[in-house]
Amino acid sequence: MQRPTIVISQQDLERLETMLEHQSKLTPTMQHLEDELARAEVVAPKDMPANVVTMNARVSIIIAPASEPTTITLVYPHDFLGEKGQVNVLAPVGAAILGLAEGQEIEWPQPDGHIMKVKIERVLYQPEREGNYL
Repeated sequence: MQRPTIVISQQDLERLETMLEHQSKLTPTMQHLEDELARAEVVAPKDMPANVVTMNARVSIIIAPASEPTTITLVYPHDFLGEKGQVNVLAPVGAAILGLAEGQEIEWPQPDGHIMKVKIERVLYQPEREGNYL
């Protein structure tokens, strides 16, 4: 499986690592997320490229075999309220898209053993791009 380059902000990395450390048991998706974090290029939030999916970003993605994009917002588990379009970073699609740039795609294992293919169409909103580093 070809793995694209991913970029993570130092702040997102620290929050995600802390969250993962406090899990009593890691699911396969959490383990894949850990692997991705370990290989990511880490940058200061102010240096985050504007076209990269970060935490709390709103993005337009295409999940194969669909041809129409869907818009989602990537959130931490404690911020997940089940609202339309929210995707938890611990869900397969959430973990898959973190750190990808517009135009990139990734193949990501799902719990049922199938491979999901996701492509980033556009980063519609990114907190870092707006100067929001909270």
